[in-house]
Amino acid sequence: MWAESSSRGKTGATPPAGQAAASPIPWKTIEPPTQVFAPAGTPQTQRTPAPVRTYSGVGVILSINLKEGWFEIDHEEIKDFMPAMHMQWSVKDRSMLKSVRVGDKVNFTVEDDNGSEVITALVKSSTNQ
Repeated sequence: MWAESSSRGKTGATPPAGQAAASPIPWKTIEPPTQVFAPAGTPQTQRTPAPVRTYSGVGVILSINLKEGWFEIDHEEIKDFMPAMHMQWSVKDRSMLKSVRVGDKVNFTVEDDNGSEVITALVKSSTNQ
């Protein structure tokens, strides 16, 4: 192992020249902070929430969970909001889910309130496949 040495009356193990001592801190497991705060007394800027936005979409119902108030859909691109994808969405009013069935092509309206999305309208498409 390493040779014992003394410096100013303290005795301890020192690594050979060219080798670093093993750190007692597990550096690989330490994560950086997720949020950095300003020092106390620094004026904080208020973030103004974006206005609630609504978007229209079209998709096919894949499953419905009436008890929990959500459905799974394979939707087309929602212009200016998101690309086409397969996902789950909650509904504002569970009674909307009673008017559609799995496999129905639907038109829907999604309300985006600063990242919190909810379906506010869900109607079976007149051009159902």
